[in-house]
Amino acid sequence: MTTTFRLDAVTLNTTEGEVRYAFPTDLSVLAGPTGVGKTTLLELIKFGFGGEAEIAEVARDYVIEVRIDVTLGASRYRLARTIDLSKRKTVRVIDLITQERLADHHTTKAEPRLNSLLMSALGLPDDMRAASRTTASSNSGTRISFMDIFAFLYIPQQEINREIGHSDQSVREPKRKAVFELLFGLTDAQALGQRSLVNELKGRIGIAEVEATNVAAFLTSSNTTSREEAQAAVRQAMAAERDATVRLAEVRNTLNPVSDRETQVLRDLLSDVERSVADSRSLIVGLQRRERDYQLERRRIQGDLERLGRIVDAGHRLASIEFEVCPRCVQTLGARDIPTGACRVCLQADPTPGDVAEFDQYEARQLRDQLDEIEVQLHAVSLQLEQTATTEAGGRQRVEELTALLEGRTRERITPRLQAFADLTQQLAEARALQQQLEGTLRQWDRLQDIELVARELRSEREEAKAALRRMEDALEERREQIFADLNDEYERTVSLLGVPGITAASISPTTYLPVINGAPWSDFGPRGGGITTAAQVAYWATLLAVAQKHSWTDYPAFLLIDSPRQAVNDSEALSEALYRRLVALADANKEFARIGIRRAKIQLIIADNRLPAAYRGDYAQMDFSIASPTISTIQHPGPSKVKTLGS
Repeated sequence: MTTTFRLDAVTLNTTEGEVRYAFPTDLSVLAGPTGVGKTTLLELIKFGFGGEAEIAEVARDYVIEVRIDVTLGASRYRLARTIDLSKRKTVRVIDLITQERLADHHTTKAEPRLNSLLMSALGLPDDMRAASRTTASSNSGTRISFMDIFAFLYIPQQEINREIGHSDQSVREPKRKAVFELLFGLTDAQALGQRSLVNELKGRIGIAEVEATNVAAFLTSSNTTSREEAQAAVRQAMAAERDATVRLAEVRNTLNPVSDRETQVLRDLLSDVERSVADSRSLIVGLQRRERDYQLERRRIQGDLERLGRIVDAGHRLASIEFEVCPRCVQTLGARDIPTGACRVCLQADPTPGDVAEFDQYEARQLRDQLDEIEVQLHAVSLQLEQTATTEAGGRQRVEELTALLEGRTRERITPRLQAFADLTQQLAEARALQQQLEGTLRQWDRLQDIELVARELRSEREEAKAALRRMEDALEERREQIFADLNDEYERTVSLLGVPGITAASISPTTYLPVINGAPWSDFGPRGGGITTAAQVAYWATLLAVAQKHSWTDYPAFLLIDSPRQAVNDSEALSEALYRRLVALADANKEFARIGIRRAKIQLIIADNRLPAAYRGDYAQMDFSIASPTISTIQHPGPSKVKTLGS
């Protein structure tokens, strides 16, 4: 029993209007020569489902939005996605059953996600992971998405004669196998989760083992071979600490201050002398400051005397000059009447030489008296400074003598005890440091035991998970055998009916889930390309659909989108007719199941091809395209010479 999956319509909103294609029938064919946009239309359908499609240049330039109407299980949606790079991560969704506009969904990890909506519509969880099946893998696997399901439904032109569902990409191998098993009911979300858990536990066990190795290496460097040995070393360190503490207290009690009468007198004398030296030093500093002040004042008075002398000398020199013009305004002075005894310049009474000399002598005498007084003060300060310096030097010498006497009296009594005190203090510190180091070592031993316990628990949990996974797989083993028996019979019969030249034996591998042609795996046969490869691949997809229709437990979507199978078979008319005969038979199975009353999801086939066999043109809905009428009909075709096909 397959799952309903139908593409009802696709609408392209272009800059010149809308283009809409409906697919109401079970088999639809898009026919036309290369370059008319068939592949572009199929890639836009993939883009509408939220995939990373190969967008043609004409679509990037002229298509604004892609809308697809789809039926998935019991749900019907309209998905609208813009081509704009800045907006294409958001898809508008309309529920066509309730005609309700749902919240915009995202093609990224943002919520709500389009992937979750489509997976839920197909009846599949969106949190399944495809874990690797190798025993060495510790990866829980990547999440299975709707696009991984779509890889089983859409056969692009560039893959049709080479690979099957990205089978040439080893990194996608676990996911391809997981999707195959999921669609054929050979596994379920619980089994996939169990396999992911097995791998995840493997990784956690590996991390625990590495951590245990690192801790063990550290403990090896700590010179302790076991936790018990480390505990014994801690006890020894604690005993050493207690012993050092007791002995240190004893030494401290014996270190009372050593004092006798003579020593006390020496200490008192030393204190007095040190105080006297300090006072002398303070007095010296004060006298030196006073001496500098007196010297500064002496230089000032000497400067005033020199200034006064220059004034007197200038007066004498100017007195003998008879000015003919005014020294200020340069007017002549000879024409004026000058009173007797007046100055020729200012006309004031001319002072007598005696008056000037008397004034000069008085001021100079005052300054010289001040200078003599300063000299007396400087001499007194100098004498006092010399006496104080002598006193300070004597005091310093006395301090040295008294200090030497005190040291001589106390050296023999204090030094041995101080040395013992220092030794015991060091022993105490070493004992405490060793104790802290060993406590850290004990913590590492505890950590190692915890890690080993966690590793054992993880191994036990992993074995239980592996056992549970085996039970799940064993429960499905009968179904698996039946599926692969039917797949092998159907595939061999299909290849035989197609009459593919060069193929004498064909089956489906139960390990890779890929065709085995003439005993060779698909990895050897598929890369050859050409019509034989295409025929074998189309037969493979037809086989999967046919077998899925027979069993009630399958969830295989009843849909297949194929791009240019005839072109890939190099226009071999007989092989092309055989391919279409098989595809038409798949579509006709819908009528046969309906006729005999068996409920099955109707298969929908959409095929794009460049030229179709004449014998089958009336068996399906056909849309013909040409250079004059391309798939995006609102945009004028640039001509065959300017076409750059996708994948070229």
